[in-house]
Amino acid sequence: MAKTDRQILITQIVSDVLEEKFNPEQTYDWFINQHKPEHFKAYFKNISSIFTSLKGKPELNSIRKLHPDAYFGGKYNMFFEFDEIQHFSTARFYTYKHYPPDLQLNYSITDWQNYCQANQLKANKYRAKKTTDDFNFIGGRTAQRAYRDCFSDLLPTLHGLNPTLRIAEFEVSNVKFNDEFGRKVIQNILKKKLQHL
Repeated sequence: MAKTDRQILITQIVSDVLEEKFNPEQTYDWFINQHKPEHFKAYFKNISSIFTSLKGKPELNSIRKLHPDAYFGGKYNMFFEFDEIQHFSTARFYTYKHYPPDLQLNYSITDWQNYCQANQLKANKYRAKKTTDDFNFIGGRTAQRAYRDCFSDLLPTLHGLNPTLRIAEFEVSNVKFNDEFGRKVIQNILKKKLQHL
């Protein structure tokens, strides 16, 4: 997916605050567009339940690598995802019902579910007619987005990375520029979300 101006701005501010360069093209053999038992390990039942509940069909013919919005190395060793409104759909709300209780995250599931409930009507309309091979129905791209968002949550800690950092667009709606104010807002968010680092 093409990077938006907001995503680029917020990612750069996160980078400046962390004093860590980011890689927007990071890939791994286990971060692909299908859920495999060898990749999801103990969480394979969880992702399979999510896929089934979203009415996915295992019809993909080609395997390709996925990319997080950004990867921060060094002591952070984590994916970064900037979630804009299209990520807060009804489908995304229900994925959380299948999450393992021991899953480590760098954001609040409760907050994300609340964002979903407040914004799902608009999120559901985002490219609503677009379908995909694995979700071949009206609204399929929305379901696929929710499904793949789970990859960034479930996979990293199984493969030696720290939990993924997510920032919602609603958390930074007042950040317009990479200036002192914007960096302060991001700094406060990161202090709360990255306490373990």
